[in-house]
Amino acid sequence: MTPKEDLAARLEALRQRLGATWMVGFENFDAGHPFIEVLEGPTYRLTAYERGKPVFAKETTKLDEILYWASYEVTWSMAYSWAVQHPVEGEEQRFTTFRRQEELLNSLDPRWAERARAGRPTH
Repeated sequence: MTPKEDLAARLEALRQRLGATWMVGFENFDAGHPFIEVLEGPTYRLTAYERGKPVFAKETTKLDEILYWASYEVTWSMAYSWAVQHPVEGEEQRFTTFRRQEELLNSLDPRWAERARAGRPTH
């Protein structure tokens, strides 16, 4: 199995565990949608383009890191949709989203939830 095939299988398993309708894949859809490139080494690059111009790109040689980055993107989307449908009186929507994303990440790997929590604003 190639590194890309292994990564694809792991991403699909994560998608299924989340019950997500999509997962970060390997195709550039532009419009700011993130995708993964598997380079020699292997090196994994998560990147996104908007109107043909790069929005962001980050690289790692660690499989766990690219899985976290991909899961973070998907769970953010899921959490935001959930927060829109479940507003909490007196709470900014972003905090509802943060909390829901942490719950989703925790279902995959508690370390990932803690990592996301550590990077959040507190107010």
